[in-house]
Amino acid sequence: MHFRLSSQKIRHHYDDDPATVRSVNHQRLKSVSARLASTIAARNIISAIQRREIVHRLDIGNSSMGDEGCVQLFNFLDSPAGRRCKNSLTELYLTRNCIGAKGLLAVSKFIKDNDVLRELCLSGNPLSTNADVIGQFTTALNSSRLCTLQLIHNGTLSDNFIRAFLPSLNARYLRQLGLSATNITRVVVPTIIEYVTSSRCRLDRLQCNANSLTLPGAREIISAIERENYSLFRVNLDDLHIDEYDGDGEERTLAWQEGWRILNDAAQRNLTKKIWVKKQAVALLLYSRALFLRSGMRDLHGGAPDFASVSAFNRLSASVKSDIISAPSMFFQLPEEIQQEIIALLAPDLSHRQRIRVVAFAADFRTLPQLYEPHLEPANTAHLPASMRAGLSRQADTTAKVPYEGSWKPPAWWECACPEEKRRNCRTLHRWVRERRDVWLTRVGCDVWEPEFAIRDTEF
Repeated sequence: MHFRLSSQKIRHHYDDDPATVRSVNHQRLKSVSARLASTIAARNIISAIQRREIVHRLDIGNSSMGDEGCVQLFNFLDSPAGRRCKNSLTELYLTRNCIGAKGLLAVSKFIKDNDVLRELCLSGNPLSTNADVIGQFTTALNSSRLCTLQLIHNGTLSDNFIRAFLPSLNARYLRQLGLSATNITRVVVPTIIEYVTSSRCRLDRLQCNANSLTLPGAREIISAIERENYSLFRVNLDDLHIDEYDGDGEERTLAWQEGWRILNDAAQRNLTKKIWVKKQAVALLLYSRALFLRSGMRDLHGGAPDFASVSAFNRLSASVKSDIISAPSMFFQLPEEIQQEIIALLAPDLSHRQRIRVVAFAADFRTLPQLYEPHLEPANTAHLPASMRAGLSRQADTTAKVPYEGSWKPPAWWECACPEEKRRNCRTLHRWVRERRDVWLTRVGCDVWEPEFAIRDTEF
């Protein structure tokens, strides 16, 4: 097996990305034992990683890793020698590597409390149906910031995996879950419904096609999404194995068309509301920073303040004259109920609890962005001595590297290297900004629309 950035047979859009390590399967590994092949594969991957300055994507599918190679690779990534790769790795593809329970535990250890990795693909692996192993994997997933999890084409998972996995799944940052062709049946339809109608589900996309849910099972899921889910806007339940009790062909066709119409309407509703909520949450943050943020908020309850404490503090400040800090707006002399009504007009599609969370976040000075070393433009360095200007110039030369297209979390020194006129269209920069915004929206619970009088309670 050898590793390179691109393949002459199949070209990918990230073939020229120097932060990507891809594997090309070597036929000679098929003539040796699986244990030896996994060891050789892991060593070659580790060697390829060590030759890179930085790695954001590991595309090592179909590389004969197995459980032993998987354990060896993740032991390296957890070691001091592999820590740099772990701290920059955002995409990990382990498709068709014969990963079982032992390998899944190694993956679980790697993603536990991992706030860098965004995409994980375990498709085409047997994994495990052991409840303890699945429990450890789910716990690790809940503590991570993983956005995409692909488990498709894993026919050995079946209903047992779903029963152990979904009831414990509470991954706030997970946006896409692939469960296509996993051999699940109508038996787990109640389990799926319980998940998609709970506050634990923050998914944008759910793939459950190519299974045996049957038409009635699919219709039950669709009805549940229409009734109680405001997150999903792309759901795939096609290609179901419809049993003989679902009526004749014409009846099944009409039933599925009606189900598809209901699902499409619910998806459009969710997408529209989600866009409104996100835009209004960001706008409310700007207003709230200017209106509520005051020096001294650290003394409120020892933590993030609520609306009442913020309002009371600013009302007290309004009555105290200060030559250092300008007095708060007359807004805070209004009754608290009127204040909240005005805030509601600024973000009408947010629930009361969402508005309170945004205001409390904005009023806490500890949530202000950290100040890093200032980036001085040439026009702003004229007043500096010549030696300092030269030092800044040399530093700029050493950091002016080609941005990695696969980067979701650029290094600390990274800045967009595109020319000023093209920076507006930089895909890497836009992706990074979107990711940071989604993290904040998730933190304040404004990543999905909430009914004003929802029965479901979400902890933040």
